[in-house]
Amino acid sequence: MPVGESDKGFGAGKGQIYYTIHGSATYINWSHEALGNEPFSHSGSLNTYLIRPGVLYGLSNKWNLIVHSTLGVREMHWKRPEASIHHRDETTLSDFINAQGSVLGDTRLILRYIIQNTGMGKGFRIYAGPGITIPSKSVLISNPFFLEGDEQKEHRHFSLSNGTYNSVMEGQVYYRRNENPVFIGGFFLFEKPLAESEFGFLPSKITTLSFSASFMNFDQRESSMDYGISLVHASQGYWNSLPAPNSKSLTIIPSIGYLFNTSFGGVSINLQKPIYISGAFASNEGDIEQRSVVWQLSSSLRFLPTSN
Repeated sequence: MPVGESDKGFGAGKGQIYYTIHGSATYINWSHEALGNEPFSHSGSLNTYLIRPGVLYGLSNKWNLIVHSTLGVREMHWKRPEASIHHRDETTLSDFINAQGSVLGDTRLILRYIIQNTGMGKGFRIYAGPGITIPSKSVLISNPFFLEGDEQKEHRHFSLSNGTYNSVMEGQVYYRRNENPVFIGGFFLFEKPLAESEFGFLPSKITTLSFSASFMNFDQRESSMDYGISLVHASQGYWNSLPAPNSKSLTIIPSIGYLFNTSFGGVSINLQKPIYISGAFASNEGDIEQRSVVWQLSSSLRFLPTSN
């Protein structure tokens, strides 16, 4: 399985079912300059813990249906003694003045066409298909940047969902070999909102390019060391047709993982280090000078398939 991607790099035959679980923990330690009527530096950490259960079902030998949901929590830890209208200790489990809380994140459905699939043998695995992202109720319900010039009041900047239905297009090309690297390739993913949310938010279009290679250890666990790199571009987002600060960014994400087989399926443990080439993470204030350190730890489990 590609680094941290339990639903990629393989296809199911007609009637086959694969079950996947992907878990991740993301830590962002951030700080920025004094802001507005708050003449002190701001600092804190934004932590995100997600579980993404999924299923991949073989509708036929050429078409697969992938469905996965997101459960989790995003939490802010405020590291200053002063009170702030911008930050505080809080999580996405609770409602706030401009936010609805929930443990449920987005759900994604993808209809994947199998262009070529060599199964466990040597050769290419090529897949492509469209999909849709269905939003949850964990959303921001008003503009947290006060772009219309209103008086700034207490607000929250983060949620689990953007609140929009998004179209998705993906493509995958992988090649399996008998010598190291035994599995090489990558995927392309493009996600675009179909319209702004009911609260006036139009999120960024997200383009992801990811490449990975697996080096087999040839041991009893059939384990491998996996190395990858991803490039993620986020376009300009908007609140009520006004440009949203921090929404546009370019991020490079190197990763390393360890994959091993068990009696019930394949397990992968991965470490990612997102690095902002331009822009900054979006769950913060407007166009300000901010600093951040980001790490992500994830694990994936793919259950062995069963046949109907």
